[in-house]
Amino acid sequence: MRILYLCGDQGIPAFGRKGASTHMREMIGAFRGLGHEVCLACADIAGDRRPEEDFPLVKLPRPASRLLGTDGRYLLANHLAKSVLKRVVYDFQPDAVYERSALYFSAGEWLSNRFKLPRVLEVNSILSHEQNQRLHLSSFAWKAELSLLRNSMATAAISGYMSRQLDALGCDPQRIRAFPMAVDPKRFRLPVDPEHRRHELQWPDGDIVLGYVGSMNSYHRPNWFMDLAEKVLRRSEKGVRFLIVGGTALKVQRHRSRLLRWVEQGLVHFTGSVPQAEMTGWMAAMNVVLVPGAAPQSTPTKIFEAAAVGRPVILPATEPIKELCGQEAHFLFRPNDFRSFEKKVREFITDPDDFTRPAAVLQRKIIAEHTWERHARDIVHWLTELQGERRK
Repeated sequence: MRILYLCGDQGIPAFGRKGASTHMREMIGAFRGLGHEVCLACADIAGDRRPEEDFPLVKLPRPASRLLGTDGRYLLANHLAKSVLKRVVYDFQPDAVYERSALYFSAGEWLSNRFKLPRVLEVNSILSHEQNQRLHLSSFAWKAELSLLRNSMATAAISGYMSRQLDALGCDPQRIRAFPMAVDPKRFRLPVDPEHRRHELQWPDGDIVLGYVGSMNSYHRPNWFMDLAEKVLRRSEKGVRFLIVGGTALKVQRHRSRLLRWVEQGLVHFTGSVPQAEMTGWMAAMNVVLVPGAAPQSTPTKIFEAAAVGRPVILPATEPIKELCGQEAHFLFRPNDFRSFEKKVREFITDPDDFTRPAAVLQRKIIAEHTWERHARDIVHWLTELQGERRK
């Protein structure tokens, strides 16, 4: 199958390191791994493109004028995208469209209807609500998004929780399927020398390393991790270190200056943003991956990656995370409750072995049910079904 992968979201670099970029890159890799041809059409082609990512790439228009405002830029980008996508169809001749939803972006729906192409729309959040502070026409944006969601012939929701949200908004529940985040187990497995990064930092093997992985977005609550580090380190608790992987240079600098005295003592280390190829080694250096916060509708990518590497995780008990973990609630804490988060982390520090079995259970579940290859296979099957509907 020839799949046109479409992303009109101007805030997602195609080859970037944020979770949304990883989602896109891994899905494309999984489609191609199954033998399908992929052409990516997206608004932002920035990032560190790997040699194996040699698929056709088309840049969609991205108006930059501040005079237009956010709404105007998005609307103009959508209008200009139609002529570009029309040429892509003639050149690439896709059999189907897989699209990540973007605010005001109706060009994918137009393309699907114009050329009778089956299309699955991936929905990760209600964007008009998420980006409300940046919009001047919030009511109009909401109506435009609602129309796109309700008219979708097939919707891949980021979680069961998101599926129920879409159902409540009047979308056809028969055309919604949940596809949570996932992992490539071949990429995320313990390296030959799992202690390599610890040795590089000159950290003793017996010390407990509490890790944070992510872009430091506010809803991931990186401040909680820093608060926790400060509390633990002020008490001079021996044998505990903190490893922070990811984040923009500005965010890293802000948090690093706060913990500077312990950074200088070698008790805290910030890596900054790292390529995905290096992520496994850094996670292997951690005894546990802490996730202080998560968006209410989804599960962060790092949960799947940490579990695949075999590292325990401590997570907020949001609805999507509870759906993922099932009955295995040993490593969950109450969302929006720092004391509950701190208590769970201290339980780990006191008895790390108590988290071994729950981590193994989650690892088996994720590798069995939540791989990019499995998602890609199911979506291709869905697109084939839709293709058959189109021909009737």
